[in-house]
Amino acid sequence: MPKRSEEMLMDLWMSLLLVWITCVPCVSMTPIIGQSKSTQTGGSTAAASGLGEGQRLLSRAKRGWVWNQMFVLEEFSGPDPILVGRLHTDLDVGNKNIKYVLAGEGAGTIFAINELTGDIHAMKRLDREEKAEYTLTAQVINADTDEPLEPPSEFIIKVQDINDNPPQFIEGPYRASVPEMSAV
Repeated sequence: MPKRSEEMLMDLWMSLLLVWITCVPCVSMTPIIGQSKSTQTGGSTAAASGLGEGQRLLSRAKRGWVWNQMFVLEEFSGPDPILVGRLHTDLDVGNKNIKYVLAGEGAGTIFAINELTGDIHAMKRLDREEKAEYTLTAQVINADTDEPLEPPSEFIIKVQDINDNPPQFIEGPYRASVPEMSAV
């Protein structure tokens, strides 16, 4: 029974460690309550930032991408292309001015993107033994002018392995015995 208590205590410590690792960065990144909205977001008001006339405050533009984990099973085939994942940006509010563009390894041949919805499909059967992952770049552009609306974003599609090799028993039959009540 003491060994079980040690295991439970270790599980508790691991859980607390995981909570600490994931929550501490969130708490440290929350804005101070006394700050105004313009100073939190890098607003351009000179009084809030302390800049003089004619000076420009640089601010970091947050990326609006929403990434799902993207993977595809190797050797999977069917009558339709396989949906690998979906790209979405905050700029896509249902208007038709946005177009998703895909570039990189296999873009247009192995992987295709629906320009309007951001759905990425695998067009061919993939073999993990040949290539385990593909690096692609996605970008949102204005459909009318082809001007980029956001900087390009790179991501990886991983090919998940399936056991497609049958077991091989090189030498004759194997025999083994395990004594009853033996410690394993």
